[in-house]
Amino acid sequence: MPKKPTNPQRALFTKDQIDGMTSEELMRAKLTEPERALLREIVAERDEEIRFTVELIRIEAAPYHAELAAAGVTTWELANSHGKSPKYDVAIPIMLKHLQMPYSDTIKDSIARSLAVPLPAVRKAWPILVREYRNAPTGMGYRVRGAKRQRRLGAKDGLAVALSVAATVDTLPELIELASDPANGESRVLLLFALRRSKSDIAKQAIARLVSDPVLTKEISAWKKI
Repeated sequence: MPKKPTNPQRALFTKDQIDGMTSEELMRAKLTEPERALLREIVAERDEEIRFTVELIRIEAAPYHAELAAAGVTTWELANSHGKSPKYDVAIPIMLKHLQMPYSDTIKDSIARSLAVPLPAVRKAWPILVREYRNAPTGMGYRVRGAKRQRRLGAKDGLAVALSVAATVDTLPELIELASDPANGESRVLLLFALRRSKSDIAKQAIARLVSDPVLTKEISAWKKI
């Protein structure tokens, strides 16, 4: 009696294939020992990349941190006070100054998110935030100068968060203009929160129009289900 043919073994995953897998995919893949060795190598490389990137950020951001420290402020205080610390009054001019300097994407993103507080000094800086937002690139790139791997750029998102928090009735038309411009990419979703919290007719009209935008429709449509 002839033997039944055995199922051929699958081809071994390459290092690049394993590197691109999600945690769930890795669990389902039932990796062989050689593949697990590749995975351990990938994890070690990622850990080293993180350490390397953190050091790059520390070196590049040193002037910013030094100026804050000289004013008696730390980035930890800014991140954890949500704008309620009295030190924000001292920190905002420093943050705005460094936001306009040629830092890499990660540092600009961090500064922008620290500026996402509803304080008069930030609202007064609206033109600066708009200019930086318009100029911030989208897509993939090196988030830190000297990094080994390109990632999705984030500074435009951070600036969109700052604009959404800083928006007022007077600046809402310009925010709507920014949210309507496809050149601003997916970061426009983050601008929508200013429209959602606004009770003005101009915000309601903008939402009714922007719901048909392919980038924004999912977010706006989800509001109706809450």
